[in-house]
Amino acid sequence: MIGVTQVCYSSRDLEATARSMALSDRIGPFFVAEFPLDKLEYRGNPVDYGQLKVAFAYQGSLQIELIETPKDQPSCYEEVLEGRREALHHIYVKSDEEYDAIVARYKQAGEAVVYHGLAGEGIRFGFIDARLRLGHFIEVLETKRMTGPAAAIFNLYARMEAEARAWDGSRPLRRLAELA
Repeated sequence: MIGVTQVCYSSRDLEATARSMALSDRIGPFFVAEFPLDKLEYRGNPVDYGQLKVAFAYQGSLQIELIETPKDQPSCYEEVLEGRREALHHIYVKSDEEYDAIVARYKQAGEAVVYHGLAGEGIRFGFIDARLRLGHFIEVLETKRMTGPAAAIFNLYARMEAEARAWDGSRPLRRLAELA
């Protein structure tokens, strides 16, 4: 394990959440994009959310992610909201372990993957339900396969972090394409 590098909030209104965090918490700017995900399965059933709306910002070296809850569909993003506009959804613990080993370790401890699929370049991701123990999900990602084009997102993250260090509070919402 390398450590927590991301905290993610589920939101019914991603842009309102980003503006609120920028104003109150001085986190920003948030870079907004829509990402396609493939072969999604939620609690044993296939789901299709189309494009998932997300935003990324940094507070120091900690990445803050916002994910907008898919409308009118069951999701683990909705599970944490309990009537609120936003709530802590998951943390991401960067790891140099193999994806299957991480999943097996949590499963052995009684915490299963409840949502999983493929992100860009066919990289597996999953969410471990650790809510009974910790109050949130844990994201696992197949980082060992993230090389070449699949690793391009890490360059964008570095640029986002640099933007956050120089941020003067203006334009709290930006399109991710601005960094390309």
